[in-house]
Amino acid sequence: MDKDINVAIVGGTGSLGSGLALRLAAPGVRVIIGSRDREKAKTVVESLRKSLTRGALEGETNQEAVKEAEFVVIAVPYEGHATTVAQLKGQLAGKTVIDAVVPLKKGRPFVPAAGSALLEAQQILGDEAPVVGALHNISAVDLQSADAALGDVLVCGDNEAAKQKVMEVIRRIGARRFDAGPAANAYVIEGLTGVLISLNRKYKSKHASVKVTGIGE
Repeated sequence: MDKDINVAIVGGTGSLGSGLALRLAAPGVRVIIGSRDREKAKTVVESLRKSLTRGALEGETNQEAVKEAEFVVIAVPYEGHATTVAQLKGQLAGKTVIDAVVPLKKGRPFVPAAGSALLEAQQILGDEAPVVGALHNISAVDLQSADAALGDVLVCGDNEAAKQKVMEVIRRIGARRFDAGPAANAYVIEGLTGVLISLNRKYKSKHASVKVTGIGE
């Protein structure tokens, strides 16, 4: 039997966060959607519950959402990334942080001063919590559709135990997951999202994702 887990999604009212919440809640994971505005979080939760037959969804402020969570997903726009992580510093001890943020300017990727969003979060948190990068290249539209096939998820970070835990969380949403190496690789994985955005625009799609071939299945 799968171990029960609690996941908080900081910035969970956006398309990625809400889609991830649906996919996690469907197999029974307790999901707490966080927002700067508690009422906005609760409104999104009520809307999402219409698509669920099981699972626990809750809405809270970002700070309240992380309190009882084992895993904390950061899913805010990059412009608010550093501020959001800094505001949560001190509350994340003993938790695993999953950073899904992509540095973009008008849909184009760039490398921030820290080297990547993941490394930026790790610099802010220090030894308080391991930060693992994941879910950057998956289609938010596909996440929101329970029957849609998902692309593969590349997982990177310097804490091997934390990476394995995150890969187990990703298994719950029905996606293949691959250990894509250390945190130093995050800027490449984050940057791929800009390529996928360009592909979607060029080919009038919303479903571009990453598929790994030649490994495993």
